[in-house]
Amino acid sequence: MIGIDLGTTHSLVSVLREKGPEVLENEFGDALTPSVVAVAEDGAVLTGRAARDRLVVAPDAGRAFFKRDMGTDTVYSFGGRRWNPIECSAAILREMKRIAELRLGTPVDRAVITVPAYFHDPQRQATVDAARIAGLKVERLVNEPTAAALAWGFQRPGDDSTLMVFDLGGGTFDVTVLEVFDGVVEVKASSGESRLGGEDYTDLLADWLAEKTLISPAALKTGRLRVQVEQLKRSLGAGQPVPFNWGKGSLEVTPEDFSKAMLPLTARLWPVVRRCLRDGGITAQHLDAVLLVGGATRMLLVAEGIREMLGSPVRNDLDPDRVVALGAAVQQALVAGNEAVNDLVLTDVCPHTLGLAVSKDLMPGRHEPGFFSPLIDRNTTVPVSRSDTFSTLHPEQDELRIEVYQGESRLVMENRKVGELVLKGMKHQPGQRFPGAVEVRFTYDMSGILEVEVTVLSSGKTISKIFEERPGSMTPDEIEAAMRRIAPLKIRPRDLPPHRARLERANRLYAELTGELRASLNQLIDGFEAALMRGDESAITAAAADLDSFLFPFFRSEEEPRN
Repeated sequence: MIGIDLGTTHSLVSVLREKGPEVLENEFGDALTPSVVAVAEDGAVLTGRAARDRLVVAPDAGRAFFKRDMGTDTVYSFGGRRWNPIECSAAILREMKRIAELRLGTPVDRAVITVPAYFHDPQRQATVDAARIAGLKVERLVNEPTAAALAWGFQRPGDDSTLMVFDLGGGTFDVTVLEVFDGVVEVKASSGESRLGGEDYTDLLADWLAEKTLISPAALKTGRLRVQVEQLKRSLGAGQPVPFNWGKGSLEVTPEDFSKAMLPLTARLWPVVRRCLRDGGITAQHLDAVLLVGGATRMLLVAEGIREMLGSPVRNDLDPDRVVALGAAVQQALVAGNEAVNDLVLTDVCPHTLGLAVSKDLMPGRHEPGFFSPLIDRNTTVPVSRSDTFSTLHPEQDELRIEVYQGESRLVMENRKVGELVLKGMKHQPGQRFPGAVEVRFTYDMSGILEVEVTVLSSGKTISKIFEERPGSMTPDEIEAAMRRIAPLKIRPRDLPPHRARLERANRLYAELTGELRASLNQLIDGFEAALMRGDESAITAAAADLDSFLFPFFRSEEEPRN
């Protein structure tokens, strides 16, 4: 069993070793594998760095940031067929499984996977479906801020503190308030936005640059120019002006320019922080520290905003990019009953209010439908089971429809529908006890999966269901079909991931160079491909080293920490 941080921008795989939680590196020595899927010119399916480089040259050849579409019916078209977010995520999870098996030397078939705290139920179920396609059974879904807190608690077993985990990743934003004491990690409250992250800052910076340079926003958000915009965003984190160069000129961008341009996004952070503190019954003065999680927290404007708003010390001594994956390894050890974590206890909360649709008697004899009746309030400690009694509206009513919703509005139309159950045979009978009445019980577990149980009080008949017919989820038949489609898409033996990635990077650079440099690179690519065709390991190693030496100076900046 492994721990996986399935991220919007990058994904990581981890395990608990004797010395503590450890992130497993891929063949390139990188802990972070880009969450990108693409199809090469020859039809091979690419993941990770190879796929990311492929998108720079051919933006329509694949997809990134699909995590944000989990739980929806979004469809992408690339590589000659249609993909959905679950299949794209499955390809990345399969790559995490492969890396783990490579490093551990043993088959892997179970996983603990992290998800944003504010992921709703369809998004969580879609993650489970993706894992199944990848050949992994999900033993537990754990919220990303909670995983970060687990890593903190594991490494500081005697540290009693009240923390805020501020998790701003590539595509999602979560805030969690928790207490760590006597080996217990107790989550008090969580809040967040599932579509706010570092990639939004990159897009907004691209829009700002479009106004200053007259380059179209679409051009700045794809291919090579997006890489430049991303590098500009990271460089501005050093607090010094940075030039943005393009074919027709150069523009100096200051940190002040960046902060001002990003105000529409940054302003969305602080209401989430305030709500989390309020739900947790904690004031900023109670916080001992703010733990920064996610690459986007490296932006100075984020750390400065936290200090200004909360007045609390900001901690990033645990690598913001790795801390969630490290926590996933600790959670994996908890699930497995590892002795190394016997003294660690975790409690978590339900991030959204769960309830059902009801009608109300706002006027005598007139029932108004569409109101939300909560059963489990947000930030209730989980696992939890709550019930309430409901009844039909009229003695002759034979059918009772239980519609389950998730959200915070008093009107169900403004909340998210999870699913429904339909009961028949509810018509009142003479002498019947509890005519038309049912008990509805919601049970919510640590993985964020909801079970609804309905008991007809007159007969004792009970129906229970874990909702499967969700937007973006897949039926068992669809999952099996997806597994059959992905099975033959394995990369050929001669095109092992490091070799394919090296070729994609070389092809990307070839498109950018001219003259003698392009000719030299072409010769090196030819030599490497010839070695691959011969299958001569010593020749492959030598040709790869020559090609890597040529490529390295051009890509040095891309291997630096990312926002």
